[in-house]
Amino acid sequence: MTVEIHVDGRVAQGRLTTFAQGLERYLEYARDHGYTLPRVLQGLSGPMNSVRLVYTYDDLSAYEEHEARTLQDTGYAAAASAMEFVEGTITYSLFRTVE
Repeated sequence: MTVEIHVDGRVAQGRLTTFAQGLERYLEYARDHGYTLPRVLQGLSGPMNSVRLVYTYDDLSAYEEHEARTLQDTGYAAAASAMEFVEGTITYSLFRTVE
């Protein structure tokens, strides 16, 4: 059973360039440290400056391992916070693939 985690957030008006720079730093850190890399979607409708990061895992335990590891890694937290989502706008949704 494949699972996806969708992380939705909003970037402040006028800050998309800053977000893109932070995203590059985050992706570089994640890649260099063996973390799952997300697909990154930018909203074309709905709330202005919405962004969705979509992480795919083979199963729920792989996601749980990833999360446990990120909680121990202060470098990961610093890299993720560089994306500068508007505070209070981040939501997490968990989906499973139905086959």
